[in-house]
Amino acid sequence: MKLSTFLLLLCAIFILQDRAFGGEYTSEECSAIVKRWEGHAISQLSELSEDRHTELKELLYFLHVPRTGGRTFHQCLLRNLYPREQLCNHSYDKLRFNAKSHCRLLVSHDDYSILSTLPVRSISIVTNLRHPVDRVFSAYEFTVEVAARFLRPALRSKVDALKASKMASSTLMIWPWSIFVPWMRDDLYERGKHRISSAQEKTSPEGFSNYNASAFVMPFHEFIHQHLVTDNIHNGEAFQIAGLTSNSYTKGAEKIRRCIVHHPHLGAHVLNVAKMRLDKMIFVGLTEKHEDSAKAFAHIVAKQIHAREEPIISTTQRSPSAVSELRNSASDNATGFAKQALTVDGLIRAYEKCSGRLRSIQAEHRIVSLKHSLPISFSEEARLGVPEQILEEIKKLSALDLDLFEYVQHRFKQQSSVYNSSQNNISQQHATRNLTTEINIIKGQNMINEGLQRGFGYTKLVLISVLYLMAIGVVVSIGKFVLSARRPAR
Repeated sequence: MKLSTFLLLLCAIFILQDRAFGGEYTSEECSAIVKRWEGHAISQLSELSEDRHTELKELLYFLHVPRTGGRTFHQCLLRNLYPREQLCNHSYDKLRFNAKSHCRLLVSHDDYSILSTLPVRSISIVTNLRHPVDRVFSAYEFTVEVAARFLRPALRSKVDALKASKMASSTLMIWPWSIFVPWMRDDLYERGKHRISSAQEKTSPEGFSNYNASAFVMPFHEFIHQHLVTDNIHNGEAFQIAGLTSNSYTKGAEKIRRCIVHHPHLGAHVLNVAKMRLDKMIFVGLTEKHEDSAKAFAHIVAKQIHAREEPIISTTQRSPSAVSELRNSASDNATGFAKQALTVDGLIRAYEKCSGRLRSIQAEHRIVSLKHSLPISFSEEARLGVPEQILEEIKKLSALDLDLFEYVQHRFKQQSSVYNSSQNNISQQHATRNLTTEINIIKGQNMINEGLQRGFGYTKLVLISVLYLMAIGVVVSIGKFVLSARRPAR
């Protein structure tokens, strides 16, 4: 009797839990839940000024969507916008924002709901998005790379000590890697035990695929269908902009997310909110256009920061002394680039140099992590071996992200056209100035030539007149001499 009662209670708990996650909610019930959230989210957007979202506010928040190149964008560009004392406290593992500190740049993996803890009216938001297929690939590769570090004998017995280390604070303590890395690490352990028990070879067999090496690591086609991936990676960009991730401050976020997973047609409401929020951001970049994104954003904020007498000055206003000062100034931050009198061109050059360095370091870390742990290697070339069917599955599983990415692509083209137009105007102004200068120089030369010509003509006239007078004088003198010679002597 007691056992049956316990089983009934256990079933009731599972049913209630499933309802809480949206599994048993009807389409109508979920529709009401999602629409209620959508209405509240849209009403909050009214707090952001309609015509001033392109103005740089007192606080710049970088909403860092995982695996979109955010580390490069942050370390190689955003950090160079402000002096070190104006950078907010490290907040990737947990929010450490203090309004009294008057910091100017905040960066984290939090979703949009973090604004509920910050002074909304004084914030500008910038973010980057990436094509969902490439982002899922990157999430898989990074999870395996970091988890593989624990396969090294030196780390296997020091997991607890590692959690308190600097490396752990940059991976194991940060969402979503705080979820993914331990999960993948345990999977790698189990596969390793199975290889040992079954005496399988440690080297890659014939016909081996880096993304389908089931003897060593969870295959990519299995990874994309895992519950953790569905809940945190697929449509993760849309959920992060909507403020509905598993790391959200939004009340009932998990219930709303589950409703959308079980009733995909409700995703249109998420897209509606996400697009409206993107339109309120000061800038939205693309990972696939990271250099163009950095250049466009640098030009957008440069004049605004310069107006506040910050370190950056406009390229059209720089002086030779400022350029010299930039080249000779010393390093001021972790990336090794100067901030004093930094021009927009200098900022972009610094970004290009820093991003190249970071990519090299990251590639080296990946090679080292996998070389000593797993006989696999991830690369753009290796991705080409993944069947097209799997790529199509990712697109279906990440349909919201794909729609949002296409929307941002269109927005980015508009931003780029405005940027290119402004650059063309500046170039035309420079060309007009140069042409005007050349015309003035030519006019000046013509005036000088005309003056010289006029001067030479006047001199010639005077010279001829003098010669004429001298000739008359000579003729008169000769005439007098002749007349005096003909007179008879007295």
